[in-house]
Amino acid sequence: MAETARRTALRALIASLLGGVAVWRYLTPRSRGGAQTLAAVPLADVPVGGALVLPQHRCAVLRTRDGVSAIDLTCTHLGCQVVGTRAGFSCPCHGSRFDSRGRVLSGPAPSSLKPLPAVVEGDTVRVLRG
Repeated sequence: MAETARRTALRALIASLLGGVAVWRYLTPRSRGGAQTLAAVPLADVPVGGALVLPQHRCAVLRTRDGVSAIDLTCTHLGCQVVGTRAGFSCPCHGSRFDSRGRVLSGPAPSSLKPLPAVVEGDTVRVLRG
């Protein structure tokens, strides 16, 4: 009788675990693999020596004579969205300032704005996330 109760309990435990795994897989979003395009803009819209700020995508595309790069416009202090200024970028929440490359000029932000991968394809710049 005890053996039957153990088997029943073991089957119930295995069924619960498998059910939990199935629910977890169902509720977890699937990764599409690789990087996803966050934004795509014409290369001509990005001024040489300047930046194209895309607040709707929380990123900025930077262009120098050497190439194109992108940065995330999320402040590294508490996650507010930074805004472009003539001197670079600033955080309206707590006053952090960043230069035109996203490096910290004054805090409380502990680190530079995060770089994002940018790929030039023909006359289009794709900013990637992931």
